[in-house]
Amino acid sequence: MLFDLVVIVDWSAAATRGPAKPSPDRCWIAWGDGERRPEAEYLRTRLEAEHRIAELVGGTAGNVLVAWDFPFGYPHGAGLGGGRPLAAMLDGLIDDRADGANNRFEVAADLNRRLGNPPGPFWGCPTKAAGPDLTEKKQPFDAWPFGEYRIVDRRVRAESWNIQSAWKLYTTGSVGSQVLMGLPTVYRLATRPGLAGRSRIWPFETGWDRALDGIVHAEMWPSLSDHDAQNHPIKDARQVQATRDWALDSIAEDRFRQAFAKPDDLSDAEAEICGTEEGWILGFGHGALLSD
Repeated sequence: MLFDLVVIVDWSAAATRGPAKPSPDRCWIAWGDGERRPEAEYLRTRLEAEHRIAELVGGTAGNVLVAWDFPFGYPHGAGLGGGRPLAAMLDGLIDDRADGANNRFEVAADLNRRLGNPPGPFWGCPTKAAGPDLTEKKQPFDAWPFGEYRIVDRRVRAESWNIQSAWKLYTTGSVGSQVLMGLPTVYRLATRPGLAGRSRIWPFETGWDRALDGIVHAEMWPSLSDHDAQNHPIKDARQVQATRDWALDSIAEDRFRQAFAKPDDLSDAEAEICGTEEGWILGFGHGALLSD
């Protein structure tokens, strides 16, 4: 098998501890292997989720996929990098407390100052967090020498999927806060004693599909998997379960490696940008693989 364990993660940037009762818009994990596909697990905080992922991954000697529902990079030209360097930088900036309290809006405002021409490109926040460097509304992107969307985002949107950009931090469909709060977790797991020597971040450190051994952290987008057949009252849980089942079914049929491959219609220049700076969404660009 390509992977002995698959762990699919729906992340949350919530600033409070989740309710005791399983709830949407919190951390959810669906894991499985060749024999087991248990119901998705609900975690009330990011730190609890991090501990659980480390427990699952650390207890598996074979190859592991951990797929996360947020981008691993920013649009080309932003200068923020992608993959491990970006994750390491954010780990040094983000303060994430056990009760969920965090400084993500302050970090976004600081990054806006670094990138020049604030407010923006990061945008979206509660009124109380708004200021001269971060506002509730999006600014025109002609203020910067880079775009709003990555290559993969533009392609997803061209297929009528309403994917949001990593710059949007707040309100419906936003994923920017998950990037700020999630990549530090990826970094800590990838550098954790006992895991560091076999951890890779796709596609930055794997050469797309060439080196998928060990522990592979990858970006996925749950909306690409059909979750209608999943038996769970909460959409987040259905989506991670559906993505987990797609991955395990594809592994069993010996066709999952294609999900990590460079799409055939991606130019060499685009592939270089995605492989070093922007990242890519697992499985996208391989339509037959996703639709089967």
